[in-house]
Amino acid sequence: MAKLVYRVVSACGALGYGFPRESLQKALEGRIDAIISDAGSMDAGPYYLGTGNEYFEREAVKADYRHMVEAGLQTGSPVILGSCGMAGGRRNLDWMLEVAKEVFAELGVKDAKVAVIHSDLDPGVVVDELRKGALLATGAGPELDEAALRESVIVGQMGIHPLITALESGARYIFAGRACDIALFASDMIRRGIDPGIAYHVGHVLECGALACDPGTPSDCLVAEVFDDGSAVFVAPDPNRRCTPYSIAAHSLYEESHPQLQFYPEGILVMDKTEFFAPDARSTGIRNSRFVRAGKPWPWSIKLEGSRRLGARKVSLIHIAAADLPKIPAELLVYGRNGVQARAVEGDERELGIIVETRAKTPEAAETLASLLTHYLIHYGYPGRKATAGNIAYPLSPNLVSFRREDGLYGAIVPSGTRDPVFFANYEKIKSAVIGLIEAQFPEALAQADYQLIDADAEHPAVLLRTIDSDPDRLAARHAAEVDAITRLAPPQPGSHLNLDAADAYAWSLYHLLQNEEVIKKLMFPISYYRAEGDQWVKEGEERPRYFDIGITGYDGNLDDRTLSLIADAPPRGEPHGSRRLLDMAVVIRSKDAGINRLTFDIVFNSAADYEAALRSNLFHKESVAKILHVDAERVVGSFFVDSCNAIKISIDRPNISASADERDVFGAQQQSKIEGLGIPVHAHPLSSASAL
Repeated sequence: MAKLVYRVVSACGALGYGFPRESLQKALEGRIDAIISDAGSMDAGPYYLGTGNEYFEREAVKADYRHMVEAGLQTGSPVILGSCGMAGGRRNLDWMLEVAKEVFAELGVKDAKVAVIHSDLDPGVVVDELRKGALLATGAGPELDEAALRESVIVGQMGIHPLITALESGARYIFAGRACDIALFASDMIRRGIDPGIAYHVGHVLECGALACDPGTPSDCLVAEVFDDGSAVFVAPDPNRRCTPYSIAAHSLYEESHPQLQFYPEGILVMDKTEFFAPDARSTGIRNSRFVRAGKPWPWSIKLEGSRRLGARKVSLIHIAAADLPKIPAELLVYGRNGVQARAVEGDERELGIIVETRAKTPEAAETLASLLTHYLIHYGYPGRKATAGNIAYPLSPNLVSFRREDGLYGAIVPSGTRDPVFFANYEKIKSAVIGLIEAQFPEALAQADYQLIDADAEHPAVLLRTIDSDPDRLAARHAAEVDAITRLAPPQPGSHLNLDAADAYAWSLYHLLQNEEVIKKLMFPISYYRAEGDQWVKEGEERPRYFDIGITGYDGNLDDRTLSLIADAPPRGEPHGSRRLLDMAVVIRSKDAGINRLTFDIVFNSAADYEAALRSNLFHKESVAKILHVDAERVVGSFFVDSCNAIKISIDRPNISASADERDVFGAQQQSKIEGLGIPVHAHPLSSASAL
């Protein structure tokens, strides 16, 4: 029998999402080697890096971290956070440290060694690399501009070595700036001699918490157990969730542009030989994932992210009569028409705008409840959900607009929308469940503010106007003119909000690879050590990360993410025997950003039979996909088959850079409607009627 060699807890998908304390306590039953949480991401847009602000509410972040520290004190295991404060910049990291000091004081943490790892990089260093032509693009845009870079806040995504160095130096609590999500989990496993292939794959599954479960959510814990036979098994501590081969395999594709190749600073995770297996009804294992050492064709590299301010922003949300909808210019965002995608709804498609609106005596109370409602709405995992990357699309970053109401109270609104027919069928249950979760976990938020969830559709459209300008007077004049142009065509209906001051607008100025090993290894990711006595932290020293090679060498397999597992154009013979709805054939149909410049679609089928039928239909080769999605064929990065989990992955260049001024879906989580609506012609009897999983 295989022997357990490592056991790790992922607290949640991101610090601030919240998780049941009962789940964490259940996870602590048995051996615990580390308690870890990703604390942020670039998914929500460049605003958080540019300003140093946090995406989540402070009390939510503090509550999550307090539970993690309590667990660390109980078990004696290290507690690790990465991408602190959401974006992982210096100001984000400092914000998290202040929260941590409060938690340490309240829990009486004493004589604890703390490691703080910064990820900022001087823009001047980046400009030097730009002048040498040494920054490697990761896809389409953003276009590099020296002046813009000098105005930017820039961070790099650290890999495993800074974290391993801090662990080897005895740090019990680690606070990392911007970090590769997977590295947070893989670092300690690799330090303890676990094969990098399994370590990185485990990290990829764990980084979103229980989102890899069925039903999935980032607001819950997930446990991984690693064994001496090279396998790992995932277990959900919440008895209402389970890990299945399809859920773990589907999450292995998540947020990546290729199904079997994932690129990291130290090398490439290769999953073309990965096996998924089920030891029992509630757990799932993986084995045979491999990690190829950095070198040709993938040298050592660090992904750099840069954010710069564009200007101030004004927003108006104008509810209009359905009869006036045809008068509104086609390019404007209107919920009920084109609020979720720039392409207007067609045929039987339906689009629903969901406007979260709160009212309270203080701006903090209104913002807190609005944030909680939207966080839970987007990620609530309901039975039968297919769009597991997110239930709704946000057009704004930050997604919330705070304002003073005419009645003297304070308000906050969050516009969002969806085209997902499965969501529509469950909408009323989802709303009730979300309110129930907030009542249970944040009752004071509901006690201090009122809320409305306002629907906008073709019968009750809502226009969203957004104006950005660096000059305040010019901004006011431009936005007033835009509002006037609409209200002359369509009188505002009750519930409209005009001329609101939103948060400043930021743009991504950099999303490129740094491949200068001297800069990476000698300048980046300095580590500072502190001795903590409650909220009193005394600096004890500094250290540079220690680097070493990992992964296999001499790999002769295909590492080309444009050709490996590409679906060929193979027209079927004869006429189809019939047609089936893709919605009836797949357990997952989702879209999601894969970085700021790519969008990826995952279709995970119910069975090998359904998967074979879809492949035989010839609908999913590159040129066909381009027609389905209404994009040019050259924008399709690839359409790939994934035999290991009966899945098809499609990746395209994003039509715009995420969180741009014209954004409709910051996370890219609601772009799959054309795929959901497909009918699949069945051309031959599939090879099997039973799932390969």
